[in-house]
Amino acid sequence: MQRDLNALTRDVFDVIVVGGGIFGVCVAWDAALRGLSVALIEKDDFGHATSASHFKVVHGGIRYLQHADLARIRESSRERSAFLRIAPHLVRPLPFLIPTYGHGLKGREAMAVALKLYDWLTFDRNRGLVDSRNHIPPGRVLSRAETLKKVPDLKPAGLTGGAIFHDGQMANPPRLTLAFAQSAAGRGAVVANYVSMTGLLRRGDAIEGIAARDELTGDTFDIRGRVVVNATGPWAKWLLGGQETNAAGLRLHKEPTFSRDAYFIIRRRLPGDFALSVQGLTRDPDAVIARGNRHLFLVPWRKYTLVGVWHVVHEGRPEDFTVTRADLQGFIDEINQAHPPLRLTLE
Repeated sequence: MQRDLNALTRDVFDVIVVGGGIFGVCVAWDAALRGLSVALIEKDDFGHATSASHFKVVHGGIRYLQHADLARIRESSRERSAFLRIAPHLVRPLPFLIPTYGHGLKGREAMAVALKLYDWLTFDRNRGLVDSRNHIPPGRVLSRAETLKKVPDLKPAGLTGGAIFHDGQMANPPRLTLAFAQSAAGRGAVVANYVSMTGLLRRGDAIEGIAARDELTGDTFDIRGRVVVNATGPWAKWLLGGQETNAAGLRLHKEPTFSRDAYFIIRRRLPGDFALSVQGLTRDPDAVIARGNRHLFLVPWRKYTLVGVWHVVHEGRPEDFTVTRADLQGFIDEINQAHPPLRLTLE
C-alpha cells in the first residue's frame, strides 16, 4: 500500500471516500470488491479517532433488547459474525458476566428469558464460522454459588446468581482499520492518509469531485469522481460547512447527535477471563424495558482493564471535547461505589 498522490489526479473515480475510519475503509473495500474504481483519503492516520479510541468491543446487539430494537439486534449480530469470520486474528469472543439481584427484572429468571430471546433472535450468529473457537456460545445463567466462585468479592446481599453472554473483542482496533484499507488497496483502490478535503467540485447541480490538500506539504489538487461519500463520522456536518448548510447549498438530511463515550484504562488486569458488569448511578433514558441504572463494565484487554462507559451528549466539534480532572474523579467515585473492591484513585 503506497501513498501515491499522483494516482489520485489521473482518473475519474467511480467513488471518492472521504474519511479513513472504520466506516470509510469498509466503504472503500466493499466498493473495490464490486469492481468500482475507488479513491480513499484521510486527513490524519487511518483510524486515528473514534475507530481507535473506543471500548474495543464488537457489539452483537444484546443491549437493544431493552430498547425493543429487533432490527438493530439482527444487524449487530450479522456484523459481529462478519468480523469473527474475516478477521479471526484480530477479533475474538469475550464472555460478559452480569450478577443478578432479587427476583424481578434484575433477577436470574428475567435474565434467563432475555438470554433465550437473544439467542433465538441471533440463531444464525455462527453461520459461516469454520473455526469453532470463534463461535458465540448461547447465553446461560449461573447459580449464586457459581457467581461468587467467579467473582468472590461481589456484594453478597441479595445476590441470586448471574448471567453470561458473549460478545466480540478487538485485539487491536487501529490494526483492524488498517487491514481494511490495505485490502481495499489490494483490490485497486487508491488510498492516501494525510490528505484532507477542502471543498467540492461543482458543475451546475452536479458534484464532480473534491478539492484536496496534502497535509504534509500544503500542496492542493483536485480529485474527480462520480460519487463522493462523506464518511467522516462526527465531522460530517463540519465537512459541509457547519450546522445547517455550506456555500454549495448542501446539508445533512438529519442533524446528527453524538455522544462522548468515555472510559479509562487501569494498569492491572482483574482476575478471570471475562468482563464484569456492574450497575452505575445513571439510567438509560431510551430503554423501553428498564432494569434499573445503566451498566458499567470492567473489560480485560491485554494486560489492562478497561473501565466504562460514561455517556454525555456532545454538540460541538469532535476535537473540542475534554475530560476534566473533576470528570475523571466523578467516574472513579461511581465505579468505586458500583464495585468497591476496585479501590481506584486518580493515581
